[in-house]
Amino acid sequence: MTRITVVVGVLLLSFAACSSKEHEPAPAPKLVETGHAHPAPDPARLVERGAYIAKAGGCLVCHSGSNGPDPAQPGVGGLEMPDVAGTWRTPNITQDKKTGIGSWTDDQIARAIRQGVRPDGSQLYAIMPYPDFNRLTDDDTKALVAFLRTLKPIEHAVEPNKDLQFPKLAMPTPANAPDVASDPVKHGEYMATVMLCDHCHWTPDDKMQPQRDKMFAGGLAFTLPMFGAGTLYAANITPDPETGIGTWTEDQIVTALKTMTRPNGKLINPPMMLLQDGWSHLDDADLHAVAAYLRQLPPVKHKVADSTFKLGAKGG
Repeated sequence: MTRITVVVGVLLLSFAACSSKEHEPAPAPKLVETGHAHPAPDPARLVERGAYIAKAGGCLVCHSGSNGPDPAQPGVGGLEMPDVAGTWRTPNITQDKKTGIGSWTDDQIARAIRQGVRPDGSQLYAIMPYPDFNRLTDDDTKALVAFLRTLKPIEHAVEPNKDLQFPKLAMPTPANAPDVASDPVKHGEYMATVMLCDHCHWTPDDKMQPQRDKMFAGGLAFTLPMFGAGTLYAANITPDPETGIGTWTEDQIVTALKTMTRPNGKLINPPMMLLQDGWSHLDDADLHAVAAYLRQLPPVKHKVADSTFKLGAKGG
């Protein structure tokens, strides 16, 4: 089975259920500025908002231990993922100055998040979903950086990724386009991007590149050898009533995002199923906005193959 290399980025989300409770955010904190001046936000609320963005985007999903999620060491990195394109490892993003990002400036951390560029100017592999995080507003990026600053320093050297057959994508300077919270669809697009919805729900062409007219139409194949055997196919989440989620109500979409349960009562397959811990703590208004955005997408008739993945099976 041929696999698109970009899809591995979605596997970063598969450990969200085990991310640290210590950094669990309160519902949808917002950074509110009043008057004509632009006072610095309260530091506690800044971190709180950053924790919320980290939960939505799965930032601590994979940066948690060489043997899988370790709630006692959030951000320590070292997870190894065997892939047809090579074995990749997640870096240490704690505040350790020797092996983590403790010596990086705020601007350097922000640039790595939104443009995939290290302080030395080298480009990160697109396993890190910086193409989506490029959409983060300046305020949310500052909040996310403030949250990462709270991760305790843990000295843990991780071997760098080298010679992987993954793309390194040069990204433009972030546009800092506003998150229009007053418009459910526009806000939903922002949240869906932060939540990486378009990171796997797309249809590859014969060169394993995204078909632009079939974004969100699913069909992308990937495997989860750490969880089981077989092949998973990303679902069609356009509002096509026959092959997508066009018959789902907005409430049903929100329920699926929070509980990973389809309207027919069946659980959604991993890795999305494992996102429940993170997404179940997101504000209902944000999830309804995501649902509103998905429901207004152009419906795409595209039947996705049934997944053969078996959780816990050997040989994956």
